[in-house]
Amino acid sequence: MRTTDRKKSPLVDTHCHIDLYPDPETVVQRVESAGIYTIAVTNTPSVFPQTAALAAGRQFIRPALGLHPELATERERELPTMWRLMDQTRYIGEIGLDYVTPSRTERVRQRKIFEAIVANCDESSDKILTVHSRRAADDTVEVFGETFRGTVIMHWYSGPKRALEKAVDKGFYFSINTAMVDSDRSLQLIKHMPRERILTETDGPFVHTSRGPAHPENTREVIRVLAKQWDLTEQDARKTLYDNFARLLTASSGDNLPRGSVNRVS
Repeated sequence: MRTTDRKKSPLVDTHCHIDLYPDPETVVQRVESAGIYTIAVTNTPSVFPQTAALAAGRQFIRPALGLHPELATERERELPTMWRLMDQTRYIGEIGLDYVTPSRTERVRQRKIFEAIVANCDESSDKILTVHSRRAADDTVEVFGETFRGTVIMHWYSGPKRALEKAVDKGFYFSINTAMVDSDRSLQLIKHMPRERILTETDGPFVHTSRGPAHPENTREVIRVLAKQWDLTEQDARKTLYDNFARLLTASSGDNLPRGSVNRVS
């Protein structure tokens, strides 16, 4: 960071599949060097231990325990493993519903699995969930009921406004990536999300930029667009987004942000 720059708030990536990059260790090193708070989501419980090992001893990476909805019925047998690993992390994801499938049977099974995961998280009361809801926003929001004890981040929300409004009423957060800020429809949805509930993500390596798979550093591009939409400087937008993340952790209790990390981010 140039000495003429004022201190910048850290970048945050609340949804990144670090284990699915060709060289996960290199991604980890880049994240740590830049001081980017990153939630490393997983798609099945069986791969969580490897992601937890990647995050071990790191300041900025938080491993998340997940069961992706598109794999949920195929990997339902891994639910006992998920329950066993639950106490090893406060971060749960990627989980949720995906109704791209036309099979009603699969949709019903997905929902039952999702309901079981949410119920287990409710018992813990302090989990932070990053949630998939493609073509299933109404059902996804409904599953949480009115008294869920935990924090929900709607990852890459693309559903109808009515479900978004229900999610807002329940206190959910929303994570925004570069693909979303390139979409006019998504930008319109973002206008209906409370500014204090918006976070940044990449969904890398699935989301691509002009330079290849998105990396946590690409959250800067999201900040640039949000700053324009909010009529803020990029510095102020970046601070707003970091403050949202810090507040989420405080509200959920139990996580500590490394002191002095602001100075490490360029």
